[in-house]
Amino acid sequence: MKSVMQVQNETQPGEVIRTAGAVGITQPDDAEGEGNICGVLVHVHPERMTQAMTTLAELPGTEIHQSAPDGRIVVTVEDVPGKWAGNTLTDINNIEGVLSAALVYHHREIDSDDGARSDADEEVSQ
Repeated sequence: MKSVMQVQNETQPGEVIRTAGAVGITQPDDAEGEGNICGVLVHVHPERMTQAMTTLAELPGTEIHQSAPDGRIVVTVEDVPGKWAGNTLTDINNIEGVLSAALVYHHREIDSDDGARSDADEEVSQ
């Protein structure tokens, strides 16, 4: 049996994947016409704040808006060509010193076939 990563690596960008009842879509090479914007609250060890903020700032599609000395950082994450914002959120959780990265807001825009924009906002409740 193949892992999800193996299946994703064998598919074309934007192709629908169906495995064991689950459906996923691979990241398109060009995210034009669609976009995810995520508001994220990141908690880090206060003594690792500088290192974590430097690493966060280097992630494509990531912008730091505010931080507090107790280790809280407010970040937005957007899709970039070749990478979903959700994948970047996973990367944030893997940064040394990060205790958690919580999605607190999500906005998605999609261009429809007729050229109209469709907006969807979600506030994620705790």
